[in-house]
Amino acid sequence: MPIEFIARVAGVDDEYCLVAAVAEHENGTGRALMFQAALEDPDEQDVLLQMDTHCLVTEDQGTAYGCVRELTIDGDRMHVSLAQEALADLGLDDAVVEVQLAVDRQSVEVLREYLGRILRYGRPDARPAVLRL
Repeated sequence: MPIEFIARVAGVDDEYCLVAAVAEHENGTGRALMFQAALEDPDEQDVLLQMDTHCLVTEDQGTAYGCVRELTIDGDRMHVSLAQEALADLGLDDAVVEVQLAVDRQSVEVLREYLGRILRYGRPDARPAVLRL
């Protein structure tokens, strides 16, 4: 059964790395997804450690690289499909996450922009097969 939650906050940052995040509660608690990518091109160590792609972090600090297989935003709905092999690292019990974006239109537009940049980062074979923003 898909994981579902209402995101009452969405935000982005690019101070130390590219970040786009959604969270259930205004203070950032509850269910949350934080998508990240480096600001610079991957270096040799990133490639060696297979960290040369996007990163996803969950509310319990579960972390996986290159795990987003599909991400779509249609109106106020975000659909995320994850690699099965990443579920244990992420601390999730289902590969599908459905998020209702209960945020203003401008926040959704900025979220789309950052998610596009983040999910196209790094090696092509780790990018989502479906990306509709």
